[in-house]
Amino acid sequence: MNFSYEFKNNESLLRGVNINPDFWDDEENRPTSAVFKDNKGVSVNRTGENKEYYEKSLNCLKKNIGERLRSVAELETDFCMELGLHLKYCPIKDNIYHSEIHKSENEVLLSKSIAKKLAKACKIID
Repeated sequence: MNFSYEFKNNESLLRGVNINPDFWDDEENRPTSAVFKDNKGVSVNRTGENKEYYEKSLNCLKKNIGERLRSVAELETDFCMELGLHLKYCPIKDNIYHSEIHKSENEVLLSKSIAKKLAKACKIID
């Protein structure tokens, strides 16, 4: 599978939420905004446009995080684009689905308000 470096509106992005207690809001039963704050870029797996790649991307994420995985959050690319975020496809040796969410082309770290919007908008899939 060769992904385009351009993201489609109907792709999903999968973010692993690890067992760090700072990453989970027990009252809301969902990830906190801390899950979407990373000065290296928010690491996600893209899913492409079909169910087969969605499943492969999800399995790859689960394998890479392993026992530290608490949950998987899903974001829609179109929501990220509406927020003006920069989606960057950056495959790595063991993960062709690896991508990152940046604040812009020139700035990596997301603002607190954007991280909160992503945390509220994500769907818990696993």
